[in-house]
Amino acid sequence: MEPFPGYWGAKPANGGVVFHYFTDASALNNALLTGAVDVVTSQQGPDALSQFDNNPDYKVSEGKSTTKLLLAFNDRKAPFDKPQVRKAVAAAIDDAKLLESVWAGHGTLIGSMVPPTDPWYEDLTSLDTYDVEAAKRELAAAGYPKGFRFTLDTPNYDPHPTAATFIKSELAKVGVTVDINVITADEWYTKVYKNHDFAATLQEHVNDRDVVWYGNPDFYWGYDDEQVTKWIDEAERAPSEAEQTELLKKANRKIAEDAAGDWLYLYPQIVVAASDLSGYPVNGLNSQFYAYGIKKG
Repeated sequence: MEPFPGYWGAKPANGGVVFHYFTDASALNNALLTGAVDVVTSQQGPDALSQFDNNPDYKVSEGKSTTKLLLAFNDRKAPFDKPQVRKAVAAAIDDAKLLESVWAGHGTLIGSMVPPTDPWYEDLTSLDTYDVEAAKRELAAAGYPKGFRFTLDTPNYDPHPTAATFIKSELAKVGVTVDINVITADEWYTKVYKNHDFAATLQEHVNDRDVVWYGNPDFYWGYDDEQVTKWIDEAERAPSEAEQTELLKKANRKIAEDAAGDWLYLYPQIVVAASDLSGYPVNGLNSQFYAYGIKKG
C-alpha cells in the first residue's frame, strides 16, 4: 500500500506498508526474528512470546481484541430453550481456568458479546460467575435435577477442541454429559450456521458490533426476545451515538441476564514489533490495522 499524493488530509507518517499473510505461526515469528517483517499484528498463542520478552530488539504490547470465544446454545431447542439451563451451564464452567490454560494469563473475561472497545461495553462478568452449587440449583429448578446429555459440535482447529474437552470435564461435575463432535469449518457452516442442526457449539466471533445479531431470531443461535429485538432495531436507527449506545447497553444486559450464550473469554490482542517501530495500533478492530501513523527508526 502506498500513500495517495492527492489526499486532502494529513500525510501519513511513512511512505507505504507491505502486508504479509502467514498460515504457520512459527514461520510468522521467524520472519519477525530475521527482520523480514517489522510487526506481528496479532500473536495466535502465548508459547512464542518467551523469545521476544526481555529482548531489547522487540516490544510486546497487549491490547483488547474483538474476538470472543463463544459457547453458543441453540436457544430454539430443549433443553437450551430454558434460560435456567443456559445459566446453569454457564455457572458450571470456570472461565478463568479455561482462559489461563489456553492463554497463560493473557486475555480478558467477559460477561457478554460486547468487547471493551465497543462504546456500549459494560462489565457484566458478575452475571456469569463460576458457581457449581448454583448451577445444580438452576438445573433442578429447570426440571433436570440429574442433569442431561447433549452433543457439542466443535470446530477442529485450536482452541476449540481444547475448550470442548475442558467444558466436558466441568459439566460432568453437575451431572451434564457432553458428547464432543469434532467437525471441519465447512461442516460447521453447513450444519450449524445454515441448517441450525445442533444443540450447542463453539465458535470464535471476531467482529465488533456483533451483539446486534441477538436481535435477529433467525440467526443460527435462535435467541428470540421481542424487547431485545425492538431495542436493537431502534439502536440501528438512533439519531445520535449516545442514544444508540444506551439502547445497545440495555439490550446487551438483557441478553446476558438470559444467558443467551456463554461468552467464555475475549482473546488478547498481542502485538510484537521491532523496537525501532512506533505509532502502530495495539487494540484490535476486527480485520483493520491502521498503518498511517507507523514510523520506523
